[in-house]
Amino acid sequence: MEEKRRKSKVELFRRYLIFGISLLVIALGISIITRSDLGTSPITSVPYVASLNTPFSLGTYFFFFTIFLIILQVIMLGKKGVMERKVELLMQFPVAFVLSVFTDFGMWITAAWMPELYYVKIVSLVVGCLVLALGICLEVIADVTMISAEYTIQFATMRLKKDFGTIKICFDVSLVLLAALGSWLFSGQIDGVREGTIIAALITGPFVRMIMPRLLFLRGWLSGTQENNVQIISGDVENQPLVITISREYGSGGHKLGEMLAKELGIAFYDRELITIVAGESNFSEEFISKNEQRIPSSLLYQMIMQDYEAPLDKSLSADDALFVAQSRVIRRISSEGPCVIVGRCADYILKDRPNTVNVFLYADMPHKVKRAVAEYGIAEERAASVIADTDRSRKEHCLQYTGRQWGDSRNYNASFDTGVFSLEQIVAFLKNISDNKRN
Repeated sequence: MEEKRRKSKVELFRRYLIFGISLLVIALGISIITRSDLGTSPITSVPYVASLNTPFSLGTYFFFFTIFLIILQVIMLGKKGVMERKVELLMQFPVAFVLSVFTDFGMWITAAWMPELYYVKIVSLVVGCLVLALGICLEVIADVTMISAEYTIQFATMRLKKDFGTIKICFDVSLVLLAALGSWLFSGQIDGVREGTIIAALITGPFVRMIMPRLLFLRGWLSGTQENNVQIISGDVENQPLVITISREYGSGGHKLGEMLAKELGIAFYDRELITIVAGESNFSEEFISKNEQRIPSSLLYQMIMQDYEAPLDKSLSADDALFVAQSRVIRRISSEGPCVIVGRCADYILKDRPNTVNVFLYADMPHKVKRAVAEYGIAEERAASVIADTDRSRKEHCLQYTGRQWGDSRNYNASFDTGVFSLEQIVAFLKNISDNKRN
């Protein structure tokens, strides 16, 4: 018990350390963007315009602007909501103060950086967005609290019952318009809001998506475990039902192998069945799940402005994040209810710490996958190769986004099979032998 408390304190210290660093990095990103002289980020546009026309600093106005956002949150939440969210509301005050101080510090240390050439300003802006994205990633990984702007958007989304992306766009556009109007009223011209403000709003999200998977190892450091371990054996293995997860390239026969193996072992099988179960336990329709699972939206505009990049996964209001969380919850539950075979859905990662789990990956060369896609999936032969490539690319991106792992990396699985070399019957026999040994 004492050791558990000690580890808990260490983890808490590490989380606050990472969160403190994230605020400093966010402030530096904001400062670099602002010094590019192409405008500033939408969230700081109003404070920045005010600082340009009065003696007070950007950090000072940023603090007061944050207080205004907190008051706005209180109004949206109402009395009952405030009582339920009082800790989150109170946490925003010290965060606002620290971030404001760091912002002024960032503006001070970047004071000498005044690029004159336009292309240098653009480079400076992009670098600032990268730094800002890094800070956001660290903030999300720390999972201590969020900055006030993110809370405001989330509370507005819940209060108005609108799509997160729509609220986010309206919030950012409103801030930019308010900043432009304020600048015109103060000085008769628009200063502090330029093309850089729009660019920052568009590219920061994709940068977060690019950086986040590469920092997921920090979660293992925070909790004192190794994220790269495929399986951490703990608890009573004998009381854990056997679970076999099958990850697969499209056309390698994963669904058919799962059916054959489950039938041979006399255990439950889950593939498309998961769609129905998740739909029954969430607000998602089967049509939405079937269309959006195991893929990342390909629309660049969607990736830029519609995703909830600044919230931890379990608190995100993005439909794609919520779907992954819902599927993860179902997968953990069914794995505890009885032995089963689960196909896809990053089940190998979701159950990575679970004992008595066998993780399998199937692959094959393109000719074999095309042959199976044509014969079993009914895909036209001239389209099969492109469909396979597109599907595998989506699965790879989805895996990297939500697990930080490289899809298909043999180190993440207990066994990998080339279904162009081994028949499904041979693989079933091999896995049945392993399963019988585990159950005995």
